[in-house]
Amino acid sequence: MLVIVRAAKRLGLLVGALLLAAIALSGGGGCAHTPSVVPPEQRLAIDRTVIESPPGFNIEPFMEGLSAPVAIAFDTEEGQHKGVLLVAESGADGNDLRIIGVYPNGATFNVYPQGQRIPFIHRGFELYGPIGGMVVSGGKIIVSHRDAKGMGVITALGYDGSHTTLAADLPAQGDYGVTDIAINPINGRIFFGVGAATNSGVVGLDNWANGWVNAYPKFCDQSLVALKTLGLKFDTKNPRAGLWGGPDRAVTGPFQPFNTSNQLRISPAPNGRPSAAVYSMSPGGGDLRVEGWGIRLPRGLAFNGFGALYFTNNGMELRGTRPIKDDPDVLAKLTIRPEPQYYGWPDHTADFLSVTEERFQPPMEMVLPSGYPEVSPLLDLSASKLSSPTRFRDDILGAVFPSQSGAAKMDFAPASGPFKQYADEAIVALSGDRAPFATGGRPLTGPIGYKVVRVNVESGKKQAVDFVRNTSGKPGSLSSGGWALERPIDVKFGPDGAMYILDFGRMTVVNGKERISGGTGRIYRVVPTDRTSPATQPAVATHR
Repeated sequence: MLVIVRAAKRLGLLVGALLLAAIALSGGGGCAHTPSVVPPEQRLAIDRTVIESPPGFNIEPFMEGLSAPVAIAFDTEEGQHKGVLLVAESGADGNDLRIIGVYPNGATFNVYPQGQRIPFIHRGFELYGPIGGMVVSGGKIIVSHRDAKGMGVITALGYDGSHTTLAADLPAQGDYGVTDIAINPINGRIFFGVGAATNSGVVGLDNWANGWVNAYPKFCDQSLVALKTLGLKFDTKNPRAGLWGGPDRAVTGPFQPFNTSNQLRISPAPNGRPSAAVYSMSPGGGDLRVEGWGIRLPRGLAFNGFGALYFTNNGMELRGTRPIKDDPDVLAKLTIRPEPQYYGWPDHTADFLSVTEERFQPPMEMVLPSGYPEVSPLLDLSASKLSSPTRFRDDILGAVFPSQSGAAKMDFAPASGPFKQYADEAIVALSGDRAPFATGGRPLTGPIGYKVVRVNVESGKKQAVDFVRNTSGKPGSLSSGGWALERPIDVKFGPDGAMYILDFGRMTVVNGKERISGGTGRIYRVVPTDRTSPATQPAVATHR
């Protein structure tokens, strides 16, 4: 009996030691980086030789130490959390997924997760990353994310730890998941985006590189309507080749799983939920509708002061089985109709032009291995009862950004307050290029993006004007370091009248996978010059 007791004690000590070690390794249930708000006395204006800001405004540091932050939102509703700034850390590249609240006095608290989490022990409800977007509505924090199986979910979180699923089973197992969220100011409907599974409609080796084909071998892009393809079939190396994995070459058709090419006609998504689309639903969930589709990556969504919904869309990249050259990023207006509008992907660029134009053709050596000398359309539009979006291009195109700009989230300048001179102009974060992965290994002419721009969507010029940018034209890690923009990913105007810029932090794309430097994410605050100290941050700051 004594031997059994001693053995049980030893087992208990061993289990306890393992749990403590796991907690220590994980930093107490998360990464070791601790976000912190910069004390007011240290919020000195950043030197204009480092970051240019609009005339009459200074940019100052507000928060640092974030890991892969992807979205910010303000709670402007009456109650104890009025004025709280919410920050979502996406959970990308193994970093912790967190939602942090910041009170107006700078005090912080955790919205998610709440309480101590022990690694390897499941505690019921969990958010799986990466988070796509976040907004506050009806006293709830609405968040887009994935579930344990990689499917897309929209969840309403309460400050007390409660949660309600508003939408689920969204096609998010591929390259891109559920993206940004916006609330219609007129009727309260929740709008959100879902990205494409692939770069340009065909599952290829680039999708193997970022890992999802092996995890979800039957997944591919999903259509809203029945499609008839033009019969193209693409050859690639077969990573599964071998005694049990089949031949050396794989043949894949559009809108079909990897190494499947026997479907000339593509059935609609079985649950009516396509990829590459913008959806809406009622404020409490339900009444799910597709509002527009054929949108490769509707990365940012925002309503302007007149109730029109605009979205950013990232163009196709020079990678994979069907690479597209110089497809730009855009800002476009969503046309809401009884029948959802088709926006052209994957046979049209983000700015609604045919991929057959010479400017979009990749080097021949990149496409010949797939069996074709050039990029051609995949779909028979007429037989699919679809029409080219080129005909309404002038009506919905708000702005065109250079290819690889990384057009991300945005906000519209308010009609009152310090920024009223820019009222109803879109302020858009450009998070920067994804070279060399997204450029087929080919070098870019200088870094692209890495700044915040403004767009007068009513001017008809379809041009972006630099608003906040590093004077070097490069991300901070490649220029001055210190307090300089790295990858701006979200912009929001706060109830205090200031403009807040969320910076994702340092990231590279290696073999299709994002490699993120934890703790390098930040928030900047743009304020009128009369609200900041005349002293400035040094050109190379000590904050890291």
